[in-house]
Amino acid sequence: MMKQIVWNSLGFLDRLFSFPENNVKETSDQTLIGKRLDWDSSFFNSGIYKIDCLAWEPVSDWKSRVGFLPSDHRWNAFAEVPSEDIDAFRQLATLGFSLVETRLTYYHLLDSLPDETQPCRNAGENDVHYLREVASSAVNAYDKYHADPFFSEEETNRYLETYIENCVKGFAERVFVPALKTPPASFVALGKVKDDRFDNGFFYRIPLTACLPQNKGWHYPLCLHALHYAKSQKAAVLVMTTQSTNKAVIHNCEKLGFKLGSCTHLFSKSST
Repeated sequence: MMKQIVWNSLGFLDRLFSFPENNVKETSDQTLIGKRLDWDSSFFNSGIYKIDCLAWEPVSDWKSRVGFLPSDHRWNAFAEVPSEDIDAFRQLATLGFSLVETRLTYYHLLDSLPDETQPCRNAGENDVHYLREVASSAVNAYDKYHADPFFSEEETNRYLETYIENCVKGFAERVFVPALKTPPASFVALGKVKDDRFDNGFFYRIPLTACLPQNKGWHYPLCLHALHYAKSQKAAVLVMTTQSTNKAVIHNCEKLGFKLGSCTHLFSKSST
């Protein structure tokens, strides 16, 4: 049997709320260490694989351990590794993986919130056309899909447009936009994450934000509105992830009272 650390960018919640920590498991050399992501694979017409952990002993044939399909001639595999797992960095480098993104995940306990500064509203289907444009036009060169050369610009734009459209149509609980007379040029999506360890069975997460110059300065009030909404729903915590390079978002997180929960590194390897 071998020991493996299961990577989890939200592992800090265990310590924060005194949940039992369960990030180390014993496995055999036949145990899967990852999985094929079916929706992503279908969307990108390629095999998309996520590696969840690596054994403390070196792994040579990672493909067989993630359920790799030989029919996936075009493929991309990635792993999001906590900054503490330096042994995994060495293993992934040996296996030919490259660093494509460094992420910071922040949390807010929803106490002592500042008063809201700007009127916000929930987006509807009439906003989808505008929000698709915002999602693809607010380019962040340092996020996974823009930084990884495997994904084309057309694929990345289509993915982000589809993501925010699905958020409006129910994938997220809310998508907040400025309550202005002009079409929205910024948004903050807010999702409810089921987690039975919390008394109410959930917490909130902001999975995607974007802001065009027409709505300059709206990231702060939209995130603040999301915090107030989460608090009104009796949530215990709200989390949000950004890139280590996104100084504007980091500034707003600090200004809003978020605290740093974790730092992770995204490694990637692909067929091309």
